[in-house]
Amino acid sequence: MMSAKTSVLNPSEALIVVVDLQDKLLKAICGAEEVVENCVKLVKAARLLGAEVICTTQYAEKLGGCTEKLAEVMEDAPVFDKRTFSCMYKEDFAEAVKASGKKQVVLCGVETHVCVSQTAMHMLEAGYDVYVAGDAVSSRTPANKKAGLRRMRDAGCGTVSTEGAIFEMTGDSAAPIFKEILPIVK
Repeated sequence: MMSAKTSVLNPSEALIVVVDLQDKLLKAICGAEEVVENCVKLVKAARLLGAEVICTTQYAEKLGGCTEKLAEVMEDAPVFDKRTFSCMYKEDFAEAVKASGKKQVVLCGVETHVCVSQTAMHMLEAGYDVYVAGDAVSSRTPANKKAGLRRMRDAGCGTVSTEGAIFEMTGDSAAPIFKEILPIVK
């Protein structure tokens, strides 16, 4: 078994990847409201801290675009529509991740045991340090969420909470940006 990543998240090295946060999928997801709320927090914080954001949708023609709460904060973040489970199988997505030059990837979205975990596995294989925001991912059942998180951790992904990731990237409560970050996590 590989050990989980232990480096501290750095906004200049971090890429936030929001996977398939779409209303038609979210209807069946356990704790969907908390997942959306935490993904939005990650995106807002990333914007303030200078981390990049990329989003995906699963077959938007049938399942619709990103949920409104996410769309409101995405600004110019690219959205890649896919039919594959792993985002990395989508060539333009994989190219955008590579072109970002980022080494750390924070994954959030749905479903933990399918698209999120398959993306994590392929990102690990490609040499990225992968972190999963455990409170910003979910599945249709708690058992599938738990299995997906365990699978990713066992493969070498770091696990973080939304708030933990945000504060790691902030780094210092004396930093001028902290006053702007604090309302996001409260």
